[in-house]
Amino acid sequence: MPEFGAMHADVRGALAAAGWRPGRRTDAAVWIDPLAVGGHPVSPLAREVLAALGGLVIEPVGGGRFVNPEPFNVDPLSAGSSGRKMGEELETLLGGSFCPVGEWLSYSTVFLEAGGRMVACGLGWIWELGATFEEGLELAVRAHRPLVCLHADAGLGPWP
Repeated sequence: MPEFGAMHADVRGALAAAGWRPGRRTDAAVWIDPLAVGGHPVSPLAREVLAALGGLVIEPVGGGRFVNPEPFNVDPLSAGSSGRKMGEELETLLGGSFCPVGEWLSYSTVFLEAGGRMVACGLGWIWELGATFEEGLELAVRAHRPLVCLHADAGLGPWP
């Protein structure tokens, strides 16, 4: 289970402002069932994240290492039908088993690997958010460390 209580005070504040509270549970089947039907591997961690945070729109706080004016929308279905294709590309490039959990900067799709790694991909780029869900959420909210480009499609340079 994600450790939200141990997160930075700014992240806890952003979570609270979005409607999260300790013990919050939502019916994650709203997301899990369509994901499973679409062929997404829904890990126990992805289930737990969606049950705790599903449906929340978490606004960024403060200026950090990069400009981040966009919230983290915890809605894995926002990726649309292309989400499974992106997940398969991630699995080929990075290994692991990736499930979408939301949408973030520049409408990128946020994926959570079964072991906890969180990445965002879109517009031909893949960015590292964190080795764990907690690290990834903190970067999405605080932008407190550089955004690292893991992959850029042919013809694109790494960004940022």
